[in-house]
Amino acid sequence: MKEQIFKTENFSKKSLDGQALSDCSFEHCNFTESSLCQTKFCNCTFADCNLSLVKLDFCRFQEILFINCKVVGAEFYKCEKTFFSVSFENCLLQYCNFSDLAMKQSHFFKCKLMECYFTNTYLHGAKFDESNLLGTIFHNCDLSRADFSSATCYDIDPLTNKIKKAKFSLPEALGLLRGFDITIV
Repeated sequence: MKEQIFKTENFSKKSLDGQALSDCSFEHCNFTESSLCQTKFCNCTFADCNLSLVKLDFCRFQEILFINCKVVGAEFYKCEKTFFSVSFENCLLQYCNFSDLAMKQSHFFKCKLMECYFTNTYLHGAKFDESNLLGTIFHNCDLSRADFSSATCYDIDPLTNKIKKAKFSLPEALGLLRGFDITIV
């Protein structure tokens, strides 16, 4: 299937396993609990979609933009790693796992990343513009040149993450000191 627009489709609890979808737009679609295993998405946009509890085993997300989407419990780490390339705008991402992925230059713009996991994730040059990172865990990540200057509520341990030339701003940058058991007055 090529160059298609899907509007208000209900894919909830359905299987799209093994399909190849290129240059598609999904608008106001519900993917709750759907299976996208081994599905290949290339150059697609998801706008105003619900992708909660989707199954992503070996799913390919290549040049994908999520806009105004709700994504809860997505295990992105199960996606095909070779071509993984995603950006998010104004999305709610809750309990999502981005571990072991290369996400160089990924962009999170005006997103709420609530209790998400980035472990062993390569986020060199990633941008978290105006994003709330409450409860999100970064562990053993490469955050070099990442931009957190307008992000809020992050808690990043500089001893367990590479943060060389990353951008932070006050007062949020105080979150870099939480792991040192010190008092700031």
